[in-house]
Amino acid sequence: MRLLKINGVYRLKKYLFFLFLVSCSAWSDVIPNAPHIYVEGYAEQRVKPEIIVISAYLRHTDKDASVAKSEVDRRSVELFEVVKKMGIAQEDIRATPLRIAPHNEYKNGEEINLGTRVVRSIDITLRDLSLYNELNQSLVDAGVSETLDAEVKVENPREIKKQVLFEALKNARQKAEQLAELNGKKIKDVYSISEFKTRDESVYDLIPSQEIYGQSSSELAGVSVRFRAPPPQSGLFEIGEMTASATVYVVFTIQ
Repeated sequence: MRLLKINGVYRLKKYLFFLFLVSCSAWSDVIPNAPHIYVEGYAEQRVKPEIIVISAYLRHTDKDASVAKSEVDRRSVELFEVVKKMGIAQEDIRATPLRIAPHNEYKNGEEINLGTRVVRSIDITLRDLSLYNELNQSLVDAGVSETLDAEVKVENPREIKKQVLFEALKNARQKAEQLAELNGKKIKDVYSISEFKTRDESVYDLIPSQEIYGQSSSELAGVSVRFRAPPPQSGLFEIGEMTASATVYVVFTIQ
């Protein structure tokens, strides 16, 4: 019994030693033993939104499920008519399948069944941003949706991220050259490039620091900004710019 326990400990130590070797091997792939400079490069770029996606949520609850469904179908047709008059292409209108489920609420600790709730969401991609206020107002006036959300986007986010990433790499090289010059050295070559902090615990949280975000009511959101559609009287609403950003961590060898 004691021998098995000892073997178990021995195997555990052997396993931990193996992990240590793998960890050291991975670390050595990023950080060289030779003299080097480790820098963080950062860049950001102002981006003008190119499209806006308006999401309308249609829902109705009734004791009779068929009545709830008919109401949502009716409002869906009205919404399509409004959008059609705006000249928006059919391929830029996407509707989700109906979601039908019992709708319960709690009152004084008691669950009360209110009937069946039918829900459908419809996404409208608006490529002419100058029409946003008019479309938003038309949807509100038609009363087809209780909730309108909007999300600003760009047509090709990958290309924008590529551009800003290149600028972040240039920024990293400039920093490395300055640091090397201050110490009477010159950078020799790039040893490693990463979007993750290789000298910080966040190496285990592998989320690249790249994002495109906009601003709404002084709050920033990652990748794209979501905000509630403005009230009908907000005729002067303007869509602000977005910001694309990227961070890289580069190791340069020096001579």
